[in-house]
Amino acid sequence: MPEPMLEVAPTRNWNPLSREQFRKRYGPSNPLHTLLETLSISDVCQVANDDFVGVLATDDWTSTVNGGTAFTRVANRPSGVVRGETGAVNAQDSRLYSDSELVTANRRPVMIGRIGMNSAVTTSKFEFGFTDVIGAGAVLVKATPTSTATDYAVIVRDTDDDVLVSMVTDGGTDTAGSVDPSPGLASAFATQTWYNMMIAVNEVRECVYYVDGTFRGIRRAGPDATATLMLWVYIQTRDGADRTLDVDFIKAWQERVPFSGNAFTT
Repeated sequence: MPEPMLEVAPTRNWNPLSREQFRKRYGPSNPLHTLLETLSISDVCQVANDDFVGVLATDDWTSTVNGGTAFTRVANRPSGVVRGETGAVNAQDSRLYSDSELVTANRRPVMIGRIGMNSAVTTSKFEFGFTDVIGAGAVLVKATPTSTATDYAVIVRDTDDDVLVSMVTDGGTDTAGSVDPSPGLASAFATQTWYNMMIAVNEVRECVYYVDGTFRGIRRAGPDATATLMLWVYIQTRDGADRTLDVDFIKAWQERVPFSGNAFTT
């Protein structure tokens, strides 16, 4: 009886524990697919998985300010929450970010989190997503977008423009531009309300975002494929009103092997 044929691995991302192999064998039609896929992670790099249940992990996160109060854990909050505060002088801010070389667009990174504003939501600006620069926001002006950062994609709400939760992207190849939510949120962005945010980019500069599990928009002009980006959360006051931003959790992941460039050095 002849020996069985050997399974020859394909050239990319082959591993019996990979999502690719899992999908081939069981497929999304299986009711258990979505749950079990989370265990097939050999081809995925988890770059953040933080519920902020303890002191802010300074090996993973840095928080800096321009006159405000750094993101720190809120005492006596079940499940863990960190909060940044702007202070009451116009344009003051608080910033939470990961290592500056954590993700690249050619690895198709995804960032998801749960955020909300504890006090008022008027006269404020927040950003959530990926950026290459630490400063006074990746977005300089939202209305007709101009940038502080070079390569970025962020979910942003800025009352100097309007009250929409939009996405603004920019890159070394493309110019800045914005996408407003379509469909819009079910109701106006409100205080003491949790919102689930998700943003993803890829190697051809496509950027998509979701709010509360609903697709809100896409822009095909974002960060360049190999620009190194950090995870980024930002709160800024407009007109000198003290504002806070709470973060319940952040999770982020990307492909272990890039879709362009040298897989070893890029």
